[in-house]
Amino acid sequence: MQDEVRRALLERLIDHAALFPPASMSMEDALAEDRAARSSPYAWMLDRFVCPATRLGELDGLDAPVSVVLDGPLEAPADAIELRLDRARPDSRELLRLATELSQWSDEVYYELVLDATWRDSIPATIGAIAAVGGRVKLRCGGEVVPEVEQVALVMVSCWATRAPMKATAGLHHPLRRGSEHGFLNFLCAAARAREGLDSVAELLAADSLDDLPLASLTADEVHATRSTLFKGFGSCSWREPVDDLRELGVLS
Repeated sequence: MQDEVRRALLERLIDHAALFPPASMSMEDALAEDRAARSSPYAWMLDRFVCPATRLGELDGLDAPVSVVLDGPLEAPADAIELRLDRARPDSRELLRLATELSQWSDEVYYELVLDATWRDSIPATIGAIAAVGGRVKLRCGGEVVPEVEQVALVMVSCWATRAPMKATAGLHHPLRRGSEHGFLNFLCAAARAREGLDSVAELLAADSLDDLPLASLTADEVHATRSTLFKGFGSCSWREPVDDLRELGVLS
């Protein structure tokens, strides 16, 4: 893989979510870990520090952009805002009201999808509604429920079709797919090929080997376009685990 492509793939890829499970660090430890990350040789891979709205007052000495997870009222601008929808297919009027309200605080608002038995219909409809109000999509990939490959593929293709940028959260600590766990290199390659449709995206998401990913054929321009318009990155409670795995695979030195 060319250095320029590697840089385009991985730059500002990780939103550091050390306060959240499974790490669930104290604020003191999370801030210390964030400082260690941003003073490391891999600082270029980190983007925002993820913090609940109710704990913003504890961010003493943080020198990083912040993505705020709404668990209470927001009273100051944020680099990004993240919130979970209350249903698989939200009311469009309520979504517009919410988007209008939140736009005063940030230009980037991520709406976390709720997946239920209606996902084949609700995913494209909800992503279309999010795009219509200028929002972005957030997909939870770990925890109590891990979305199936087909569900992730539909999210990605729907985001590409509506030009709605997306991010992922939870469950993406590893570069490659492991059993039912998704890999972030899979996500990056699948996003770069989203224009090819559901089957191609699903195949890339299901791959469990570097040899099955088109890393060698990606161009820097293609990756830059993918990262800026479709796949923003992912939230992870650990920055070390992704880095260690990439080094083990030989993707990073």
